[in-house]
Amino acid sequence: MKRKKTHRKKKKKKVYGWPLTAALLAFFILVFSVMWALLISGPSRLHEEKQAQTIRVIEENVQGIQGIEENIFEYVTYQGYTTDTLYWFDQTGQVITERSMDTLDYNKARQMALDTYQMEAESVELAFGYTSPVYEIKSRDRLLMLDYDTFEKVYER
Repeated sequence: MKRKKTHRKKKKKKVYGWPLTAALLAFFILVFSVMWALLISGPSRLHEEKQAQTIRVIEENVQGIQGIEENIFEYVTYQGYTTDTLYWFDQTGQVITERSMDTLDYNKARQMALDTYQMEAESVELAFGYTSPVYEIKSRDRLLMLDYDTFEKVYER
Protein backbone atom coordinates (compact mmCIF):
# COMPACT_ATOMS: atom_id res chain seq x y z
CA MET A 1 0.00 0.00 0.00
CA LYS A 2 1.37 3.22 -1.10
CA ARG A 3 0.90 6.29 0.84
CA LYS A 4 -0.06 9.35 -0.87
CA LYS A 5 2.11 12.32 -0.26
CA THR A 6 0.21 15.18 1.13
CA HIS A 7 1.46 18.58 0.53
CA ARG A 8 1.22 20.68 3.56
CA LYS A 9 1.35 24.34 3.13
CA LYS A 10 4.15 25.93 5.06
CA LYS A 11 2.93 28.55 7.46
CA LYS A 12 4.33 31.88 6.62
CA LYS A 13 6.08 33.62 9.51
CA LYS A 14 4.39 36.80 10.50
CA VAL A 15 6.68 39.79 10.41
CA TYR A 16 5.43 42.90 12.10
CA GLY A 17 8.10 45.23 10.82
CA TRP A 18 9.18 48.71 11.75
CA PRO A 19 5.81 50.10 12.94
CA LEU A 20 5.70 47.69 15.88
CA THR A 21 9.35 48.29 16.67
CA ALA A 22 8.80 52.06 16.63
CA ALA A 23 5.73 51.72 18.85
CA LEU A 24 7.58 49.54 21.38
CA LEU A 25 10.50 51.97 21.43
CA ALA A 26 8.15 54.90 22.03
CA PHE A 27 6.43 52.95 24.83
CA PHE A 28 9.80 52.15 26.44
CA ILE A 29 10.87 55.81 26.31
CA LEU A 30 7.57 56.88 27.86
CA VAL A 31 7.82 54.35 30.71
CA PHE A 32 11.48 55.22 31.33
CA SER A 33 10.69 58.97 31.42
CA VAL A 34 7.87 58.49 33.90
CA MET A 35 10.02 56.28 36.15
CA TRP A 36 12.87 58.82 35.98
CA ALA A 37 10.56 61.66 36.95
CA LEU A 38 9.02 59.76 39.85
CA LEU A 39 11.96 57.88 41.30
CA ILE A 40 15.02 59.99 40.55
CA SER A 41 14.08 63.60 39.91
CA GLY A 42 11.22 63.72 42.39
CA PRO A 43 13.22 63.16 45.61
CA SER A 44 15.96 65.51 44.39
CA ARG A 45 13.48 68.30 43.71
CA LEU A 46 11.82 67.69 47.08
CA HIS A 47 15.18 67.95 48.86
CA GLU A 48 16.04 71.18 47.03
CA GLU A 49 12.65 72.65 47.92
CA LYS A 50 13.05 71.79 51.63
CA GLN A 51 16.58 73.20 51.60
CA ALA A 52 15.43 76.47 49.99
CA GLN A 53 12.60 76.77 52.53
CA THR A 54 15.01 76.29 55.44
CA ILE A 55 17.39 78.89 54.01
CA ARG A 56 14.49 81.36 53.69
CA VAL A 57 13.61 80.81 57.37
CA ILE A 58 17.26 81.34 58.37
CA GLU A 59 17.49 84.56 56.33
CA GLU A 60 14.28 85.85 57.91
CA ASN A 61 15.45 85.09 61.46
CA VAL A 62 19.02 86.40 61.15
CA GLN A 63 19.40 89.64 59.20
CA GLY A 64 22.56 89.91 57.09
CA ILE A 65 23.52 86.24 57.33
CA GLN A 66 25.98 85.01 54.70
CA GLY A 67 27.64 81.80 53.56
CA ILE A 68 24.81 79.45 54.49
CA GLU A 69 25.91 75.84 53.97
CA GLU A 70 24.24 72.52 54.63
CA ASN A 71 26.09 69.86 56.61
CA ILE A 72 25.03 66.27 57.17
CA PHE A 73 26.66 64.26 59.92
CA GLU A 74 24.46 62.95 62.74
CA TYR A 75 21.60 64.96 61.29
CA VAL A 76 21.12 67.86 58.87
CA THR A 77 22.40 71.23 60.06
CA TYR A 78 23.20 74.56 58.47
CA GLN A 79 25.97 77.03 59.22
CA GLY A 80 26.20 80.72 58.44
CA TYR A 81 27.78 83.89 59.71
CA THR A 82 27.34 87.62 60.09
CA THR A 83 30.12 90.14 60.58
CA ASP A 84 30.45 89.31 64.28
CA THR A 85 28.71 85.95 64.91
CA LEU A 86 28.85 82.33 63.69
CA TYR A 87 25.52 80.46 63.68
CA TRP A 88 24.49 76.79 63.51
CA PHE A 89 20.88 75.93 62.64
CA ASP A 90 18.80 72.76 62.73
CA GLN A 91 16.91 71.47 59.69
CA THR A 92 13.93 73.69 60.45
CA GLY A 93 16.06 76.84 60.45
CA GLN A 94 16.07 77.41 64.21
CA VAL A 95 19.34 78.44 65.90
CA ILE A 96 21.06 75.54 67.68
CA THR A 97 24.02 77.55 68.91
CA GLU A 98 26.13 80.55 68.09
CA ARG A 99 29.68 81.71 68.72
CA SER A 100 31.48 85.01 68.45
CA MET A 101 33.53 85.42 65.27
CA ASP A 102 36.54 86.18 67.51
CA THR A 103 36.61 82.54 68.65
CA LEU A 104 37.14 81.17 65.11
CA ASP A 105 40.64 79.66 64.80
CA TYR A 106 41.23 77.54 61.70
CA ASN A 107 45.02 77.69 62.20
CA LYS A 108 44.82 76.14 65.67
CA ALA A 109 42.58 73.36 64.31
CA ARG A 110 45.12 72.65 61.52
CA GLN A 111 47.98 72.64 64.02
CA MET A 112 46.12 70.31 66.43
CA ALA A 113 45.43 67.89 63.57
CA LEU A 114 49.09 67.91 62.61
CA ASP A 115 50.61 67.73 66.12
CA THR A 116 48.18 65.34 67.80
CA TYR A 117 46.95 63.17 64.92
CA GLN A 118 49.80 63.51 62.39
CA MET A 119 47.29 64.65 59.80
CA GLU A 120 48.15 67.17 57.10
CA ALA A 121 44.90 69.12 56.57
CA GLU A 122 43.78 69.79 53.01
CA SER A 123 40.67 71.65 54.18
CA VAL A 124 39.16 72.89 57.43
CA GLU A 125 35.46 73.72 57.56
CA LEU A 126 32.84 74.28 60.20
CA ALA A 127 30.23 71.59 60.82
CA PHE A 128 28.08 70.28 63.65
CA GLY A 129 29.05 67.08 65.46
CA TYR A 130 26.89 65.00 67.73
CA THR A 131 26.03 67.74 70.21
CA SER A 132 28.21 70.77 69.44
CA PRO A 133 29.95 72.68 66.65
CA VAL A 134 33.14 71.18 65.27
CA TYR A 135 36.01 71.86 62.92
CA GLU A 136 35.78 69.31 60.12
CA ILE A 137 39.33 68.62 58.95
CA LYS A 138 39.91 66.62 55.79
CA SER A 139 43.06 65.17 54.35
CA ARG A 140 43.52 62.94 51.34
CA ASP A 141 42.43 59.80 53.20
CA ARG A 142 41.13 60.90 56.61
CA LEU A 143 38.37 62.90 58.22
CA LEU A 144 38.76 64.38 61.68
CA MET A 145 36.25 66.40 63.69
CA LEU A 146 37.52 68.50 66.58
CA ASP A 147 35.18 70.15 69.06
CA TYR A 148 34.93 73.87 68.30
CA ASP A 149 35.51 75.00 71.89
CA THR A 150 37.88 72.39 73.35
CA PHE A 151 39.66 71.03 70.24
CA GLU A 152 39.06 67.47 71.51
CA LYS A 153 38.43 64.69 69.01
CA VAL A 154 34.74 64.11 68.33
CA TYR A 155 35.02 61.78 65.33
CA GLU A 156 37.71 60.24 63.15
CA ARG A 157 37.52 58.14 60.03
